Amino acid sequence: MIKSKRDLVNIFYPVYFIWGLFSQINNTVNIRFNLENTIATLLNIILILTLFFCLLLIVGKHEANISMYKCLYFILLLVFIVFISKNQTNLSTFLAIFSLILIGGNFNFNKILKIFLIFTGLVLVGVIGLSILNKIPPALLVGQNLRMRSSLGFSYYTYSAQLLFYFTLAYLVYKSSNISYAELICLMLANIYVFYNTNTRNPYILSMIFILYVFLDKILKFKIDLLKFRIFKILFSFIFPICFLILIYITFYLPIGIFEEINEALSGRLSLNVLGFQTWGIHVFGQKIVFDTFTSTGMVSNYYNFVDSSYFQNLLVNGWVFIGIILILWILVCKNAVRHKQTYLCIALSLIAIHSMFDPQMLVPWYSPFCLLLGQPFSVNVNDTMFFKEKKLSKGRNYNYE
Repeated sequence: MIKSKRDLVNIFYPVYFIWGLFSQINNTVNIRFNLENTIATLLNIILILTLFFCLLLIVGKHEANISMYKCLYFILLLVFIVFISKNQTNLSTFLAIFSLILIGGNFNFNKILKIFLIFTGLVLVGVIGLSILNKIPPALLVGQNLRMRSSLGFSYYTYSAQLLFYFTLAYLVYKSSNISYAELICLMLANIYVFYNTNTRNPYILSMIFILYVFLDKILKFKIDLLKFRIFKILFSFIFPICFLILIYITFYLPIGIFEEINEALSGRLSLNVLGFQTWGIHVFGQKIVFDTFTSTGMVSNYYNFVDSSYFQNLLVNGWVFIGIILILWILVCKNAVRHKQTYLCIALSLIAIHSMFDPQMLVPWYSPFCLLLGQPFSVNVNDTMFFKEKKLSKGRNYNYE
């Protein structure tokens, strides 16, 4: 009976694969097809039903060991998510995303990473390959110094870079000490190629930092141990609120001259943050916002007001209660990563925290599998730990999960 329940719970993984693959294609690739919105809504509903079906099976299996506090917190947060869903322009997608985030912590994160790597790898290789063969039209924009910025077959030129950023982080965390020099070189070349074509700096710089760190760690036989230093333990544990506070400071409290220099380096993102706060303000439970981005002809709107920062976008749309809860959950996830000595995971989460200061993908599961860790504080788990047991290998450290 227990085995049959476990087999039924595993239905989540193929559903996650199909949903993730379609969501990436539907939301990032420069193609359109009939019934895409209908299919997206149907897959959102299937994902939600699958998640709650699996949750019922897991609860039934561990009924005697479930913490009442966990249940209470989960129910309250679920009610809160349903309440603020009134602010969303796409209700089914919002509910699917946060059902996945809240319940995803009950599933094997190592398998989640593997599935994410498969469907993201298929999309990146397939779309870029078809773009090179002129089967998918690229979107071309002129960047600084009159340089052409190609979308490589995606519907916006940054999308390939953002997908590759999270693919790189997921791959390095998944492989950890098992990674080869050839794999590291391939990741490096892929990032260089995408950066050369898209000129998207933030994900490129952060990806290269992680790749070079792993290169050095491998050369030194994985003897680098950042977590033996107290300063890194504190930094890794509170990196998300630290980045949030830094973002507030550089947006609102810098001298005007320094602000303008940083704003120019960040392609106007800081001024868009200020415009967002001036236009809509902050509400306790958020508000419905429709950002003005592109015209019907695909040109940038004269009234462009999109807030790129994950922190500020969620603060404006979902409210300060929501962003407070998310920051607390990130602290719990990061502190447990530190406690379980998951160095590569700590680095990946820190890079995501920095990346999210200026890009909006932090809580979007078809970009990032790491947001599914936010559900692990509510995980129905007998040993009450947030991370799976590490595999012990004869060579080096390993941060994969069983």
